[in-house]
Formats: sequence, C-alpha cells, structure tokens
Amino acid sequence: MTMKIKVAMLGITGLILSGCFFANDEIKLDDIGNFKITVNDAKDYRQVHLTGLLCNSAMGISDIKTTSRNDELNITLFQKLAGSEYSGTLDKEIALENNIKKITYGSKREMIWQD
Repeated sequence: MTMKIKVAMLGITGLILSGCFFANDEIKLDDIGNFKITVNDAKDYRQVHLTGLLCNSAMGISDIKTTSRNDELNITLFQKLAGSEYSGTLDKEIALENNIKKITYGSKREMIWQD
C-alpha cells in the first residue's frame, strides 16, 4: 500500500470512530420501540413517564433535553454508542408544569401528548 492510501484510510477510520464515540445524535421517535407516554396527575404536581426501547442495540440513551415554551413541553432524547455507560431502555420521568397543555418530541416537534 502506498503511504497516501494508508494515511487516507487512517483519516477515514478516525472520522468514523469519532462520529460513533463522540456524537450525541438525536433519537428519532420511530427508533423507539413500544414508545409510551403517560401523564400522571397528582394533587400538587403532574409528571410525564416515558417508556420504550431503543431499536438500535449498539446505541444507548445518553441524554434528555426538555424545553418549555408557552403551553408546550418539547422533549428530545439523544444517543451514543452504548458500551457500559448507556442503556437502550427508556424509563424516564419528567416533572410537568401546570401550564403545559401539549408535549412534542424532537427537533421536528412531533405531537406525542395533548391535554
């Protein structure tokens, strides 16, 4: 192999690996099997419970981001290579403010719950 090919292959491998290990990719709603959202109302508070399983077994849920705007809560989940640190099992609870009337998911803001 010529030196240029070796260097190119090393560079491509590095890009691929850095994408796998360091990327915090948004999980698409379609990539969560058996996705379920439940809103529990108690006297003094409300809570959202999200359950499901990430379809890609090599990846795990690494982070969750919530953003409130007016009467909407937007939830976005992120994934990284699973390893021992992250699991593909979704079982998250989020406190829900009283003014929230709808919950959307991801950057596409797909409607997943409405009061």
